Amino acid sequence: MKKISIVLAIAVLGFGCTIRHADFTVLSNKNVEISRVDLKRIQLVRNQEGRDGRLWFLIFPLGMSPTLEEAVDQCLEDGGGDFMTSAVISRKWWSFILFSYGAWYIKGDVGNSLSYASGDLPDRRLP
Repeated sequence: MKKISIVLAIAVLGFGCTIRHADFTVLSNKNVEISRVDLKRIQLVRNQEGRDGRLWFLIFPLGMSPTLEEAVDQCLEDGGGDFMTSAVISRKWWSFILFSYGAWYIKGDVGNSLSYASGDLPDRRLP
């Protein structure tokens, strides 16, 4: 009975939430020459993740407010690229007794528009 009471107390005192905000086919916060990108030839680093979060103690924030831009920057830097495909943006939050945490998360496939596989695409206009 004592074990059940402890588990129930932990369950009541801790909770969290995840909200999926957006899905993007292509996403970047950097200058990308999109006309150079051929998604069939370019090598993508799959399933890269980035996040920016902040911890709270009671009602006092510990650190700067998390931004989506920092989460995207981290994801692009970790993947070594300047744009993402199949990007999913979500906001996660949890709380446990005296502490809380909130963060922006992003996950997607990272590519580099300046890589060897990119280049000037042939002109496809009719003569």
